[in-house]
Amino acid sequence: MTHLEWSGCLNARDLGGLPTRYGVATRAATVIRTDSLHRLDSDGLAAFKAVDAGLVLDLRSDWEMDEPHPLDGQSSYRRIPWIDPVREADRVPADEPLMADIYRGSLDRNQGQILQVLRALAEAPADAPVVVHCRSGKDRTGLLVALLLDLVGVPREAIAADYAISEHRLGILAVLENHPGTAEERVAAEILSRTLPETILDSLEHVDQRYGGVRAYLETCGLTAEEIHRLELRLVETSIRAVVFDFDGLLMDTETTLVESWRSEWQWHGLELDVEDGFFPGHGGDWGEMHYAQLAAAVGPGYDREKSHTRRLAHRDELHRTLDFRPGIRSWLREARTLGLKVAIASSSARPWVVGHLERVGALGLFDLVVTGDEVSAHKPDPEIYLLALSRLGLPGSATVAVEDTAHGVAAAAAAGMATIGIPNPFVKPAALSAADLVLSSAADLPLGGAVLTAFANR
Repeated sequence: MTHLEWSGCLNARDLGGLPTRYGVATRAATVIRTDSLHRLDSDGLAAFKAVDAGLVLDLRSDWEMDEPHPLDGQSSYRRIPWIDPVREADRVPADEPLMADIYRGSLDRNQGQILQVLRALAEAPADAPVVVHCRSGKDRTGLLVALLLDLVGVPREAIAADYAISEHRLGILAVLENHPGTAEERVAAEILSRTLPETILDSLEHVDQRYGGVRAYLETCGLTAEEIHRLELRLVETSIRAVVFDFDGLLMDTETTLVESWRSEWQWHGLELDVEDGFFPGHGGDWGEMHYAQLAAAVGPGYDREKSHTRRLAHRDELHRTLDFRPGIRSWLREARTLGLKVAIASSSARPWVVGHLERVGALGLFDLVVTGDEVSAHKPDPEIYLLALSRLGLPGSATVAVEDTAHGVAAAAAAGMATIGIPNPFVKPAALSAADLVLSSAADLPLGGAVLTAFANR
């Protein structure tokens, strides 16, 4: 966080340099908060113009517009009042005696206006700073900044510290000391003037308790997943352009249907399948002949491989009739489209198998590229299949994230230079995927945008 010397404005600062949940600091020169720009003198105005803001967002209400704004008439200037005048008319001041009460009410009452503010931020040019201000740059601006910083996981003590700086920058304590009114009037002025850390922390706690966190609050206001992700990208940088998925066990739980078809066949012979003892080799590819050889050895001379194969496939195909994507996957695929990310599959299985399942659930068109094991000479953990996928996507590994369900898949993607997300299938322990940049229990754990940012930052 850097204080800016904009002569005339006292409360100008860049939000860059704060720690985030993604392991990287907030980006500098992307969001700047300040008090009203009408206070700028000629030197301050020159310093402000040097920033070359893509959007200047004024949160003041109509009743505050008693002086011209220096950017009136310019395309970069937008005034979107934070306060909804219709809802404000229903407010009962006596019910909100403290600033924390006012803030909680503001977050509840003004969601329609807050949606417009945040949408304007999300739509602002990504390559130019956004400057946001109200009158003093401490209350409405403070709430907006707190929501943005909490969205990207800036520690709340850091959010509170940024908020608290405003009263020092504005010289509020000195003003209160010289307040000409009665003791009661001085107390009332202090309530409305100070920026105590506990005030903004109370507001964020309210968002947690009433809405389930800041992301859920933004969704309640009406923001889409794409818009929320754009807000994240304004504060946290990433160069990811594509997501590449494994197929078996990751997109669809064909590992369970595989195991169940073999378990059923072993039971038909009066035997019990031991899934723990080498059933899943440490590489990708077709393991069918290995499994038939194991069953033949267990059954003995009377084993009929052809009948066993026919019986097992019939049972497996019946299991597949209702098999769909794993939890959260369809949401991730939809979100990838809204975020402008390319989507691909890199599977060690043969193309007819992968494409057949995708066609069965009407999902083949959701993918820009499908690369399969019959197109390469080596299986995962060899990176050949990922290198082929990257070549066809026209992207370097550094611009992609791979999503895998096994250790050998994670190793293959990492060897190709990709960030990695591990989502274990039911037969893989999460600890086995510890080499991944991010391990989730399910795609439903996080929106794709947040998962991609986290994996990229952790690589």
